[in-house]
Amino acid sequence: MNLLSFARYVGIFNRQTQAYITAAFSSMNISFSEYILLMNLYNHEGINQEDISSILFIDKAAIARSIKSLEEKGYISREVAIEDRRSKKLFLTDLAKKDEKYLYSILERWENYTTEGLDIVTKDQIFKGLETMAEKSASINLSDVSKYERRK
Repeated sequence: MNLLSFARYVGIFNRQTQAYITAAFSSMNISFSEYILLMNLYNHEGINQEDISSILFIDKAAIARSIKSLEEKGYISREVAIEDRRSKKLFLTDLAKKDEKYLYSILERWENYTTEGLDIVTKDQIFKGLETMAEKSASINLSDVSKYERRK
């Protein structure tokens, strides 16, 4: 596979995944970024804003906007951390807990659709490969990339 095709396929998959999630939750008025944040809180309830920003690799301002919106919609609450009064921990509300199975089912349906026809070994290889690539890409110092010299 050439690199241009790879970049194109990754881009298409990313955009289509976002469009799918956006469409699936339009009636609930939940955006893609809010959905991703909410899904991660199911596994990290009580986390603070800075830590969830690091896990998701999303800037703090974008996370703050999603937190505020989800709080206004009644899906999460914030509580001041006892150990650091400047920090607020994020918790799921009863509404979010009630909708958990439904939220997971939408993602599961997308996975089933996009991996239809692939055997479990192939799916595992793809997932592990994407995980490795994501971790590598998250660890690069992007300022170093700009220092690459152009060949003459």
